[in-house]
Amino acid sequence: MKNIRQQRVTELLYEELSIMISNELDDPRLSLLTVTGVQVSKDLRNAKIFVSHQQEDVSREEMLKHLRRATPYLRSQLAERCSLRLVPELFFYYDDIPQKAERVQDILQKI
Repeated sequence: MKNIRQQRVTELLYEELSIMISNELDDPRLSLLTVTGVQVSKDLRNAKIFVSHQQEDVSREEMLKHLRRATPYLRSQLAERCSLRLVPELFFYYDDIPQKAERVQDILQKI
């Protein structure tokens, strides 16, 4: 069970990263990227960021590589915008649940 501070930091990171990734990163390969979830550790030092995208021409590995390159910029912006004592380390993971849900929906429609 998450404590209140952990929930607030999770929500704050979700909101800020969604805005920064979709609007402020100049990389066109990350233009249709969506933040689908954030998990913050209990000590607030690490954050898992789950993302997905709709572009077929950009591979998952390439997208994650470009996000990792943008991590220092994202952390510095989070430090400026948020009143956190410690900005967590950001770890990006690809979230394939939207594609799986779409596939299940297609199967159900065929039935």
